[in-house]
Amino acid sequence: MFFYPPPLIKYELNTMLKIREGELVHLIDRKGKRYQIVLKAGSSFSFTRGTVSHDDIIGLEEGSMIRSSLGEKLLVVRPTLAEFISKMRKGSQIIYPKDIAAILMLADIFPGAKVLEAGTGSGALTMGLLRAVGMAGEVVSYERREEFLEIARKNIETFFDKVESGDREGSGKLVLKEKDIYEGIEEKELDRIILDLSEPWRVLKHVEESLRNGGILLCYNPTVLQIYKLSRRLELKYERSFRVMGIYEVGLREWEIKGRSMRPELRMIAHTGFIFVARKCSACEQENKLLTQINAD
Repeated sequence: MFFYPPPLIKYELNTMLKIREGELVHLIDRKGKRYQIVLKAGSSFSFTRGTVSHDDIIGLEEGSMIRSSLGEKLLVVRPTLAEFISKMRKGSQIIYPKDIAAILMLADIFPGAKVLEAGTGSGALTMGLLRAVGMAGEVVSYERREEFLEIARKNIETFFDKVESGDREGSGKLVLKEKDIYEGIEEKELDRIILDLSEPWRVLKHVEESLRNGGILLCYNPTVLQIYKLSRRLELKYERSFRVMGIYEVGLREWEIKGRSMRPELRMIAHTGFIFVARKCSACEQENKLLTQINAD
């Protein structure tokens, strides 16, 4: 189990003005290629277009331009969460930022929410959840593979400790557990449950017991058959406990402008997964009375 409590120190935006030693930054060349480095006084970064001293970056404002020893111009920025995810170490297939954004909205992850995530993977969605729940919220994340849990822990620590814009002080409390959710859920009265599992229908019984009424269940799966089986199981066995709110797919296409022409990029991030959303509900009072009477007879 890994416990990551939020510090009590209030976050001050003026600390972000100057880039400091120990920060993780991205250097972007004229072709848009990114180089990720952690700044250390006295060190240097070398690439095909020359060498850059870390001391030349420390103390600059974000968005400054620097030159390498061979004259290559580089833009210095703190990475966004999406940019950090693209460069971080991955132990398993991650959920793409476009889907993370949709998940945060469709699951309505609000400040102060208590959220359970199953399938931590490399920690991409976990970081998005931590930001969304805020200081008063909590994210509990289950992962049954120890090696994935360790990769996720290191990625999360790196983002919130070394990326200034990660806003560690404003993010939620995190509890990482090496646990198989198919065997049960320890937490109760959860506001949201997010499942990134190959067989989410096997967890519905546990979700029914742990998700509060009105709470949202969101499942992320890559194939039609998985979503169909989940939907059918919900309809046949858990119709009184859940109402399906929607099934979604998100596509993201970039555009480019060259000279006098504007056109879509030749490559795009199309299908990556389906997002299945359901809400926990309770049977109406008349049905409860009828079931009570039937059981009594």
